[in-house]
Amino acid sequence: MAANPFELMMDPERVRQTIAKSESLSKLSQRQCHPLDRAVIRSASAELAAYDAKIDRTTIYLPPEDPKPAPIVRAYAEPLN
Repeated sequence: MAANPFELMMDPERVRQTIAKSESLSKLSQRQCHPLDRAVIRSASAELAAYDAKIDRTTIYLPPEDPKPAPIVRAYAEPLN
């Protein structure tokens, strides 16, 4: 397992067991964060929220432009021929 750390992603239960057996790792703070569980911050003004919704409905999103090829520049001063 130690030879291939990516193997740890495939067996999270084994990682938990290893942490439980390790004295130094078990002393670490173990706090679970769930940032997506927080309440959505609402707009302070209903008028502003309505304006934002109108902009979102009426905005036409254009695809990104194709990148233009860079001009060819000679890296040497002397002609080759």
